[in-house]
Amino acid sequence: KHRDTMRQLFLLALLPVCLGFHFDLEATSYKCLSEELPEAYNVIGHFEALPGYSQIINVRVTDPDGKLIQEEKGIDKGEFNFVTDRSGDYNFCFYNRLVPGVRYTQGLKRRVSFKLQTGQETTDYSTVARREHLKPIEINLRIMEDTVKQIHTEYNYFKSREIEMREENEVTESRSMWVTLFNVVVFLGFAAWQVLHLKRFFIYKKLIS
Repeated sequence: KHRDTMRQLFLLALLPVCLGFHFDLEATSYKCLSEELPEAYNVIGHFEALPGYSQIINVRVTDPDGKLIQEEKGIDKGEFNFVTDRSGDYNFCFYNRLVPGVRYTQGLKRRVSFKLQTGQETTDYSTVARREHLKPIEINLRIMEDTVKQIHTEYNYFKSREIEMREENEVTESRSMWVTLFNVVVFLGFAAWQVLHLKRFFIYKKLIS
């Protein structure tokens, strides 16, 4: 039983993990999915659209600066594979276009399936085990090593993001303090001007000396 349990755990470890999305995309509309990724991260995506009358699916993948990484037009099934060159939000957008000459009618849509794998998820350990002739214990150690590396990478990334956000908050708080101080100075100056103006008015009316 113990060996069977270990074998099952080993087989589960070899299965790739991925994020799966399924959604209906109406004609003439689009949908974008965003994923925040660290730098130097492997990314693999698979997409497929079910048949739809006179509808064309276009796909665009862009980096955090909006730079185009990959674009596919008029295909029902495809994939992309790239390594992130900077950290930030990567966008995966799907557009449903009508064939020229076809009018839009309510109910036109296509079902889209999208699977995204990032980081360690892109590694097929069953292939690695066969290629490098690794034993179960060796491949488990490799998985553990890769997991630790990924956790370390993500920790460093989110730690740097936290520092950036803290610095931005400090700058915002500093600006808010100066704006508040400026408003107080303006208010006090206006109040002093009102007092002087009223004093001159009363002196002019000989209400006070």
